[in-house]
Amino acid sequence: MNPFRNWGASDFQQHATDFCQLARAHYGLELDFSPHTVSQLENFLESHFGPGSADANSVLIVGMGCYLGEVLIRQYGGRWAADEEFFRSPAVLIEGKLQTRTFPLSRVWRRFEYGPDQSLTTYYSEVTRTLSQF
Repeated sequence: MNPFRNWGASDFQQHATDFCQLARAHYGLELDFSPHTVSQLENFLESHFGPGSADANSVLIVGMGCYLGEVLIRQYGGRWAADEEFFRSPAVLIEGKLQTRTFPLSRVWRRFEYGPDQSLTTYYSEVTRTLSQF
C-alpha cells in the first residue's frame, strides 16, 4: 500500500514547511528552499546520522524529502505527482524539452540508509546537470 496515494501538492508543501520549522527549532537550521540549503542538509545528515538509520527516522525522511522536492520545484518548476508505475514513492515532475521525473523522498531514504554515497548534494547536481542538457 502506498501511504502517499491520496496526497496532493499541498500535503507535500505542508510537510516541507513543517520540516523547516522542525529543523529550526530542534537543530538550528535555517532553511529557505534555496539550492544552497541542500548542502546544509547533507552536512546535517553527516553530523547526526549514520548509515542504516532509515527505519528509525521515517518522519524526518518524509519531511526532508518533501523539502528537497520543493527546492527542485521552486528552482526548476514542476509539480508533485504520484508514481505508481515505477515506485511507491511520490515524484517531482519537471516538464520542458524533456519530462524529468525524480524521486526526492526515495533519495533521502537512501541517504539515511546507505550514507554519504547517496549524497543529497550529488543528487541535486545530477538533476541540475540532466536539466541543463535540454
